[in-house]
Amino acid sequence: MEREYSLSSLLFTVATGLAGGLALFLFGMHLISTGLQRAAARQVQHLLGTVTKNRFFGMLAGLVVTIFLQTSAVTTALLVGFVSAGLMSLGQALGVILGAAIGSTLTAQLIALRLGDYALWAVVAGLIPYLFARRLRWRHLGQAILGFGLIFYGAALMGTAVMPLNNLPGFTAALAPLANHPWLMLLAATLFTGIVQGSAATVVLAMTLASQGSLSLETALAMVLGANLGTTATALISSIALSREAKRVALAHFFFKLAGVLLFLPFLGLYSRLSLLTSTDIAHQVANGHTLFNVINMVIFLPFTHYVGRLMQRLLPDVTGEEKVAKYLDPEVLEIPELALDGATRELLRMAAIIREEMFPRVMQPLAEREVELMEKLRSLDNILDYLYRAVAIYLAQLNHGNLTEDQLMAQTRLLYIANDLEHIGDVVVEMAHQWRKIEASGMEFSPAGQAELQEMFNKVKDNFAMAIQAFAAGDEALAARVIRGHPEILRLEKNLRYSHFQRLQEENRLSLETTSIHMDIINQFLRLNMHSVSIAQAVMGII
Repeated sequence: MEREYSLSSLLFTVATGLAGGLALFLFGMHLISTGLQRAAARQVQHLLGTVTKNRFFGMLAGLVVTIFLQTSAVTTALLVGFVSAGLMSLGQALGVILGAAIGSTLTAQLIALRLGDYALWAVVAGLIPYLFARRLRWRHLGQAILGFGLIFYGAALMGTAVMPLNNLPGFTAALAPLANHPWLMLLAATLFTGIVQGSAATVVLAMTLASQGSLSLETALAMVLGANLGTTATALISSIALSREAKRVALAHFFFKLAGVLLFLPFLGLYSRLSLLTSTDIAHQVANGHTLFNVINMVIFLPFTHYVGRLMQRLLPDVTGEEKVAKYLDPEVLEIPELALDGATRELLRMAAIIREEMFPRVMQPLAEREVELMEKLRSLDNILDYLYRAVAIYLAQLNHGNLTEDQLMAQTRLLYIANDLEHIGDVVVEMAHQWRKIEASGMEFSPAGQAELQEMFNKVKDNFAMAIQAFAAGDEALAARVIRGHPEILRLEKNLRYSHFQRLQEENRLSLETTSIHMDIINQFLRLNMHSVSIAQAVMGII
């Protein structure tokens, strides 16, 4: 009875140490990731945005960014945005992903240094700026240092917890099937990594068990392979609700890891001997094996990224209705306001492009050149704008105000105003199409002079909209002011067009008499369009 009690007590102590250490480790990783992302999100975007041409430099950028952020998830989210915007081909983005995979191995390398004795000092050093710094950047850096302390302490706690396992009767025998069948260990590690959503925790657990003699190097490296494969689960799952580009990036990430695992698993003995040459310490050997896997994977696949990109496009071709997907609203970056606001901005620019490139050219087409199902097409486009407006509004509402600076709060409000204006512009265009349908159905037509005047006013309204969107995209307040100053000119033009139309009525122009109501309605709708452009320009200037 006493033996059973001591055994259950030992198991409880081990389980408590492992679970607590793992929890501290994962929480530390979260603190590091979010802290560094908030401190340097803009610099990360700029770095990735400058490597759109060369796959080798793209790989280096992915390596540097992920070493700094300690997460490849945000790197991948940024890449989806660049690919969707046409700033980077899928093949170029895949080079960055290969570099990011190498960068993500830094955590294991740091843990292998066994800095647990200094972990609590790192917690103290990080906690001071995290609690007392007045500048947000220093507070975020303090959060990251605090996170490093917690991952070191969590790793040390897991190491202490598993020490008694070697003396536990039957423990080595329980691990024997996994040691004799590395693919079983690989599957177990893949599943565990998918659950905890981080390869670092699995690799550190493999290092810990190997250091205590519970696992051989070969079995620990099978865990490392499983960790690399399991880490793709997060991106695959999160991409389900995202755009086609996001799905391709996530699938390519999975393809690289799976192909690498299938290449390495038959040569696990050779892989172990190669790792054995890198150090005399088994923890370092496991960490180095983790890095070696990703470096060799990069060397093998980097020359073929363009071909893999084409393969992903064939496996996941564009589909009808893809427009009705929010491409840039990644929930993974909601905790990093700079990236979340940037994603919302990109989505609004996409809404503006639908209006400028799809709706405006159609609505003023001469009757003889109009599409057969023009009304249905414009309604479909307006439905997309309505969907994106709701998606942007919901996304921005999810931002934690406690994480936002005053400037970011203002930017959030500005984006909501602009989203609302863009959605209303779509409604106005559909109403204009209704007026044109009345003309078409009745067999009437505008007088040549009236048609020319309407086209003149529409061109000016369209130019003002383009200028307002350009000001929004560039944050150019001077350009926004030009849009606002140009509104009186539109008002004068509206009065002149009314006067000209009424002159034609007095001359009993038959075409003008037949279309007068519709003519006036369309002029009013032009005014409404321009008012929304002015409202967008005012939001750019902070007049809200």
